[in-house]
Amino acid sequence: MFVPSEELDVGLCVSSGQVFRWKKTEGGWSGADGTNRIDAFEKPGGWEILSLPDETAFNRYFRLDRSLIEISAEILKLGPELRPYIESHPGLRVLKPEFAHETLFSFLCTPNNHLSRITKMVEYLGSLGRQIEKGHFEFPSVEKLASLTEVELREKGFGYRAKTIMNIAQEIQRRNPNWVTNLRTLSYEDAHRELCGLNGIGPKVADCICLFGTYHEEAVPIDTHLWQAACDVYFPKWKGTDLTSKKYQAVGNHFRERFGKLAGWAHQYLFYSRILGYRKGTPPVYSSP
Repeated sequence: MFVPSEELDVGLCVSSGQVFRWKKTEGGWSGADGTNRIDAFEKPGGWEILSLPDETAFNRYFRLDRSLIEISAEILKLGPELRPYIESHPGLRVLKPEFAHETLFSFLCTPNNHLSRITKMVEYLGSLGRQIEKGHFEFPSVEKLASLTEVELREKGFGYRAKTIMNIAQEIQRRNPNWVTNLRTLSYEDAHRELCGLNGIGPKVADCICLFGTYHEEAVPIDTHLWQAACDVYFPKWKGTDLTSKKYQAVGNHFRERFGKLAGWAHQYLFYSRILGYRKGTPPVYSSP
């Protein structure tokens, strides 16, 4: 299927900190989602995309049932101050991965970490799953992750995150292996509260899981980079100050009050603009309040 560039930029989407198991290929990008491999090839004016074995999986993954032009127009109507950020990143979408637990365990790798190291960690976890085809794996089940040991993960460079990943996998297994997926049926507030109830998950990681894993599009993950961008655009009086729990809630509420269900989409433009600036210099650190 061909998708015009004003509706989708695959490279922008898969390198914008939403997912971590995509690889650049000759002429495009390739990744795995759920039980499918997805390939995207850049063509004049857009992208040629295919997925196998489910030939329609890419539609859900990139949310192609919705017009990005219309989404962007609505965000600009509600917040015209975001025009330079939106116009700088045409084709940037909020993705919709199939496995909620993949999103959860991927973002457990992100606190105080660099993108290159996060990618290695998530790729290792992914490699423990069923091979879809050479180089592409179905993300392992909660049961498989729960069987890992802290020593094994530390040997693979996970550091203190090893214990968190192991403990949370075991806790979810005790509750219900589909526990994360079932959060999709709850309200954003309830899903976020449930996630923060897991030892090792704070508000920012919970918001990442809500936005990308449980499809709550009003979630607004706020790390150091989004905090700085939000201060530039909306809270100049807070420039140079620390991000506290109260300020975290205030920024998230501001986005939700201003953009409603599109708060997560609006956030993504600001976040990626800030991250892109850091990538041109010092590698960004994904902090977690």
